[in-house]
Amino acid sequence: MPERFFRDLLEGAPDAFVIVDAEGVIRLVNGQVEELFGYPRGELVGQPVETLVPMRFHDVHPRHRSGYIDKPRLRPMGARRDLYARRRDGSELLARRKDGSEFPVEISLSPLATPDGVLVSAVVRDVTDRNRLQAESDRLRDELIATVSHELRTPLASIIGYTELMGDLTEEHLSEDARALLEVISRNARRELSLVDDLLTLASMTDGRVTMRTESVDLDRVAVEAVAAIRPRADEQGLSVVLDIVDVGRSRAVVGDAMRLGQVLDNLLTNAVKFSVRGGTIRVSLERERHTIVVRVSDTGVGVDPDEIPYLFERLFRARHAVERHVQGAGLGLPIAKAIVEAHHGSIEVHSEVGTGTTVTVRLPLPDQSAAGDGSPLAILGASSRS
Repeated sequence: MPERFFRDLLEGAPDAFVIVDAEGVIRLVNGQVEELFGYPRGELVGQPVETLVPMRFHDVHPRHRSGYIDKPRLRPMGARRDLYARRRDGSELLARRKDGSEFPVEISLSPLATPDGVLVSAVVRDVTDRNRLQAESDRLRDELIATVSHELRTPLASIIGYTELMGDLTEEHLSEDARALLEVISRNARRELSLVDDLLTLASMTDGRVTMRTESVDLDRVAVEAVAAIRPRADEQGLSVVLDIVDVGRSRAVVGDAMRLGQVLDNLLTNAVKFSVRGGTIRVSLERERHTIVVRVSDTGVGVDPDEIPYLFERLFRARHAVERHVQGAGLGLPIAKAIVEAHHGSIEVHSEVGTGTTVTVRLPLPDQSAAGDGSPLAILGASSRS
């Protein structure tokens, strides 16, 4: 009775269920597996689970499977590793049908204790349609952002231009009170224009319309200029900014776009100032680690909740502390920084503790000397929404 009941439950489930033993042998599947993978269940039962894994992962998959069996635990949908597929590019899990075609999946794993040992229950869900809808949604959103941003940029530029002209008027034509109000208008217009430019930049990065000129870039100089630019704002808020360059005089040149790399540091330093409290310290450090240049921007600010860190590089995401403290911003600085860093074949990550501070680490590869200074365009292929 219990066995029949269990089998009925599996057959009635909307998702594909695969039960595997500790040796990676498929012991039981439901009807959804037949439909999803194209195998009659009689062909799967008794076969290694690698049957459902893309061929190029067959050599390494048993090691991942064994690691899970050694420490079995519930792994919900969306986990970064699973028993049946591996991430192809850091954002997608894949499975393989009988005809050899591959498709994206989400998988949850659950250990089942039995008298004969541990079995693993895997729920496999095809997310092809969902990914397609998400991609279309992202495309429409980016088109809307780009269109609206273009429409906003012209009137904002006009407002700024006219406020500058009015600022040149003498006291006879413009009182001190009016001049103060004009400064408020100008400051807010410039802030909105900066936001519009960020939106346009991010939309352009996503659809691949932005290119960068490659040249040899001295990161020490980029860091010095970024620190100098942020220091007046930091001074106003009672913050210390320290630049720590390890092994002064040692080359830290990379191949890339100096302006874009400067934009990365500007964004990181701006965030550090926003989320630091008076009396705090912001530290920028540069060093070489083998074939990589490592740039770290650390602060002693409010920090970020651990559950929010995975979302910091999502467009328009704002952490809880930013909302509660009414910190200005639209959640674009880190996504733009990530897109630029990845276009330089680098990586960026965040470590943070609430009440202690945040450290953002950027790693950029040292250049292939034969490619340096060739003047070829370095295209930004797109901004990833998740890390």
